[in-house]
Formats: sequence, structure tokens, C-alpha cells
Amino acid sequence: MVLLEQRGKYEMIRSSCYIRCWQLIAALLLVIAWTWHVEGQQLMLKEALERAPNNLTYQTQLEQIRVLEAQLQQAGKRPNPALDTESSLSSADSYELSLGISQTWERGGKRQLRRQIAQAQLEQSILESENFLRVLVSEIRTAYLQLVWAQKQLSLVESYSERINALLELDLVRVEQGEIPALHTAQLQIEIIKLDAVKGQVETERWKAQSELNILIGSQAEAEYIAVEESVDALQIPDASRVLRFALSNRPDLKSIRVAVDQADLEVKMEEAVSKRDWELGTGYSYSRDILHDSDFRPLGIIESARSADHSFNLTLTIPLPFLDNNSGNIAAAKASRNLRERQVAQIESLVRSQVISAYRDYSLNQATVELYQNKLVPKLEENIKQWNMAYQLTGEGLEDLLGQIEDSMETELEKLEADFEVNQSLISLERAVGGRLQEIE
Repeated sequence: MVLLEQRGKYEMIRSSCYIRCWQLIAALLLVIAWTWHVEGQQLMLKEALERAPNNLTYQTQLEQIRVLEAQLQQAGKRPNPALDTESSLSSADSYELSLGISQTWERGGKRQLRRQIAQAQLEQSILESENFLRVLVSEIRTAYLQLVWAQKQLSLVESYSERINALLELDLVRVEQGEIPALHTAQLQIEIIKLDAVKGQVETERWKAQSELNILIGSQAEAEYIAVEESVDALQIPDASRVLRFALSNRPDLKSIRVAVDQADLEVKMEEAVSKRDWELGTGYSYSRDILHDSDFRPLGIIESARSADHSFNLTLTIPLPFLDNNSGNIAAAKASRNLRERQVAQIESLVRSQVISAYRDYSLNQATVELYQNKLVPKLEENIKQWNMAYQLTGEGLEDLLGQIEDSMETELEKLEADFEVNQSLISLERAVGGRLQEIE
């Protein structure tokens, strides 16, 4: 009876092994098929950045630039002259005709100021689009980094799942061969289920990063890419003072607000010019014809009838008198707007300083953390796993300790990936705060 029970256990173990093997083969085939399916959809970071102009919001900003270009063209136009005609026929014998043309004389240099204000608005819009593209590029790099990070997490969890599966297969075989007396199948299967749950969470994060990337680069919502991690040479970070000077000189948003200050100065001059009312210059010609009869004269009958005609040329000048409205309110408002923009410049400069210094420190601290994981903690845990695994294979004991070491190692590897992500993210944040690539800083 004992032999039959033991034989039944062995048959159950053998069946479990076969089922596990087929599951692994099926999973491997699915991975191969999925990899083949997306092989043509690999995406390099350079390619993703080249698609940045496809962003719909950026395209809208480009259309706004075209609107301002047309407005600049219109700003240089002179006012149209006005033609005035009048004719009257009071009777069969009386007729009057007048023809006049007038032209507005803009005083205070309004036409030139209009052109300069329109030019400033266009330049400001261009700088705002450049700033949007700068931020967009950093967001694309971040989404791409998140996609790479999720893919590496999936790969890492899968590798640890393979470790546990290998332990499960080894445990089943050794039990079948009578090398160890106890089974740890249930415990190992629980570990595999836990890893599957972790993979599901990471897969969710991967899809979120993919969706964000699709929006940023203007791709279809259902598009799927495999982000390819690129090797990056060691970067020498310039000292903080040089980085800060570069940021204050090159940030497009700072340039834009400075142009806005120049535009405010022009708007003050425009309001002062408006206070000098435009004059109207005109010239005209008038003609009148009339026939006089004897009844028009005294005494009657002196002249039976007479014809008369009159030609005249005239010049007119219309000068508005600024007695009731000298535009002082608009001038004061324009000056206050200029002062507001000057304060905004100081505010944004302070914000840029804070962003650059904070990002610079974050990058330095995160780099030190990565070096700690890479050079000390991860190699130490891997060595511990090798020793515990060797002991387990020799004795068949200490599985819980080995699983604990494997779990600690996986968590540490995930933390290292998180640290790698943080250091790359802080580098992106630093270059975003600077307004350019660090390699451009001299």
C-alpha cells in the first residue's frame, strides 16, 4: 500500500512537471510571436524626437504664427484716402457739383509703431512656440524613458520568474528521484503567482507610458512601440555657475518675456502717439451753374436773363482739439502694463535660478545613489544568492532563505532601475531647466 501511494505521488509529480513544461513552452512561443509582431515597430529616441513637430498643440501654435505674420503685413499699410462727391439739381436752371479727396495724416509715428508692435508680437509667438517645443522634447524624452524603464522591469521580473520556475522543476525532479523528502511546490507556485501580479502592474505602467508617448508625438492611440535603449557616453556636467548663466541667456520663455517688455515700451509710445490726434488733409473742386431771369433783378426788366458759372478749388485741414480727452488713462494703463512685465521678468529669472539649482543638485544626488546600487549593493546580493543556491542544491534545505534572498535581490534590482530612471529623469529636468543640451555649454 505504501508503495502504491508513493507511486501515485510520483505520477502526480511527473504530470505536474509535464504541465509546467508545456506552460513554459507556450509562454515562450507567445513571447516569440509578440516580439516578431512588433519587430517592425521599434522606435529609437531620435526618431521619437523627430516626430515632435507632429504634436497637435504645436501645430496649432504654428498656425498662430502664420496669423501674426499676416497681421505684420497689414500693420505697414497706410490709411486709404477718402473720395467725397456731391451734386444737386435744384431746378432746370441750377446745378451744383463738388468733388473732394482727403487723406489721414497720422501723427506721432503711428504706422512705424504699429509695425514694431506687430513684429514684437510675432517674435514673442515664435519664442513661445520654441519654448513649447523645448518642454515637449523633454516630455517625449521622459515618456520614452518611462517606456524603456517599464520594459526593463518586465524583463527583470521575467528573469526572476524563470529562476523560481527552475527551482520548481529542480524540486519536483529531486523529489521524484527520492533525493529530498519534502515538497515545496505550493510555496514556489505562490511565488510565481506573486511575480505574475508584479508583471501585470508593470505592464499597466508600460501602457500608460506608451499612451503618453503616442499623444506627445502625434501617433495613433493604438500605436505600440518597443523603445530601444541607447548607449550614452559619460557626461561631464559643467559647473553650476556656467549652467546658470547659459539658462538665463538661452531659455526661450525668458527671451519671450523680455520681448514682451520691449513690446510694452512700444505700446506706451503708441498711446502717447494716439494722444496726438490725426489730422485730415483734403483738396476739392466745385462747380456751380445758374441762369438768372429778369425777375431776379431790381428794377424789373433791366436784364432779361443772364447765365452764371463758378469754378472753385479748395484745401481743407481738420485738426481735432484734445480738450476733453487727452488719452491720459490709456497712457497710464500702458505704463502700468510695462511695469508689470518688468516684474514678471524678475519673477521668471528667479524661478529659472531655482529650477536650475534644484535640478543640478538632484542629478548629483541621484548619480551617487546609482553608483551605490551598481558598485556595492547589487553585486553583494548576487553573491549571496549564488551561495544560498549552491547550498540548496547540495542539501535540499534552506528554500525559504533562498527565496528570501531572491526576493530581496529582485526588489533591489527594481530599486536600482528606479534609481537609473531618476538619474536620467533628473538629467532631462536639468536640460529642460537650462533650455538646451549640456553639451552646448561652453
